[in-house]
Amino acid sequence: MSILTPDKTTTLGGVNVKEYLLTGHNPNHIDMPSVSMAGKIIGVTVHNTDWITVARGTTPAEQYTRATVNGNMKDVRVHYYVDNTCAWQNLPRNLSGWHAADGSGNGNRRTIAIECIMSSAHNSTDKKSEDNCAKLAAALLKQYGLGINHLYTHTHWLNVRDGKRGTVDQLNTMHNSYKMCPAYILPHWAEFKKKVQSYLNAGTSTISAPSTKQLYRVRKSWADTKSQLGAYSSLENAKKACKVGYSVFDSNGKAVYTNSRSGKFAKGQAVHIGSNVPLFANETTTTPASRLTAGTYYIYDGVPCKLGRYRITTTAANCGRTPVGKYVTGYVSWDNFK
Repeated sequence: MSILTPDKTTTLGGVNVKEYLLTGHNPNHIDMPSVSMAGKIIGVTVHNTDWITVARGTTPAEQYTRATVNGNMKDVRVHYYVDNTCAWQNLPRNLSGWHAADGSGNGNRRTIAIECIMSSAHNSTDKKSEDNCAKLAAALLKQYGLGINHLYTHTHWLNVRDGKRGTVDQLNTMHNSYKMCPAYILPHWAEFKKKVQSYLNAGTSTISAPSTKQLYRVRKSWADTKSQLGAYSSLENAKKACKVGYSVFDSNGKAVYTNSRSGKFAKGQAVHIGSNVPLFANETTTTPASRLTAGTYYIYDGVPCKLGRYRITTTAANCGRTPVGKYVTGYVSWDNFK
């Protein structure tokens, strides 16, 4: 018997999937992604995480889900954990994750993340985990009308982040000094791809039935369905995803929140920033210099920079002071301000 109670259980690609979305279960108020991927998904990213011993009646995938809820997974947020028995879904598929270490790059912002739980690639348990991962990946690719060349490794996005060039598979397997992931699958990536392709060919995808729970939709207007950025079970997450000029609508079409913020921030204004937000060294680079810890920061001079960024600093007293290099912490995209 599970320790957590899933909101629903479905089958996807022949894998038993237990849905327990962090957007609806966040008692510890852990930081959550807020960027919608609706209409933007370009593929599936495969990771490996280590096998763990768990109590009777649960599975490693559930244990990792509980660890995330408890804040023990730090800033990692993935869509699925999969083991030899089942998968647990942690994020809605239209919500970006934190898994690719590429900041606002396509890995985090445009791919669905699967963490495959293994201890090696050799024993029967690990092989079953890998097989479930392949089935799940194939089903997701098929659902979004994507082919095998939209199957990525974590290392792919690290190589893209670092400015390396090559084909999809060259970037999938090219050495990266930061991390080689999925560690257990990567040494036989070509064989794993063949397995995913075989499930794609077999057409084993089973689409989950839509939820009957209350959903909050982010749109320009209720009638403008094409403008929808996403649908959320959590009103707070819907608000976070709501861009300027958009509103959050309940299931009856009633606007419950409208974002009229201008996107302009004044010198000295305090802004709250969550953890893992990318901090850039200038207004145009795409590679983060570091990542911020959650807290309150201050708008350095109120001058909008390129790519929607503002310069921030750590105290109100630093605002506008020179030399700039001494007092400016870095550049942050304004859509990360709360």
